[in-house]
Amino acid sequence: MAIKTFTTGEVLTAADTNTYLANSGLVYVNSKTWTSTAAAQQIDNCFTSTYTNYRLVFSAIGSAATSVNILAQVVDTTTPVTSGIYYRSIMSGGTAAPAASFAGSQTAWVVGLIGDTVSNFVWDLQNPQAATKTSGTSTFMTSATNDFLAGTCGQMILLTDQYEGISIAPASGTWAGTLTVFGYRKS
Repeated sequence: MAIKTFTTGEVLTAADTNTYLANSGLVYVNSKTWTSTAAAQQIDNCFTSTYTNYRLVFSAIGSAATSVNILAQVVDTTTPVTSGIYYRSIMSGGTAAPAASFAGSQTAWVVGLIGDTVSNFVWDLQNPQAATKTSGTSTFMTSATNDFLAGTCGQMILLTDQYEGISIAPASGTWAGTLTVFGYRKS
């Protein structure tokens, strides 16, 4: 981001405002809110060449009394990619014993967990639309009748394909929530 030092009495022009004051780090791209359903939720056309890196913010309530995984797949055109291209890791702890796992060649990423009390995650995703490897890290918190967990998930695709959207779903049960996509401004 460009930096300019203003002096006392200097006129602040529209160009200066647009270039320096409005050049914030995160830019809203798209959002989706849904009510109780078991269906996957998809945001199309949210990844473009305008941004290289993205932040996805999620908040929801599910039906599971014991938290279940939230699964994510990249979208090619308007179809989620379901082949075994996803590499994922998860580290979590809380009311359950700390746990860590890694899995390669999966059909979806794990980006968090969801329970029947409250769940959220913040997910930074790098290069989903660039012709290079896609990777990310999400930090999550979930609370359910039978557990309270928090942790970090890592995601990677070794291919250099370009993707334009994202699809997320609970591993089981119903859910209601909001997913918002922001782009990290390049300059």
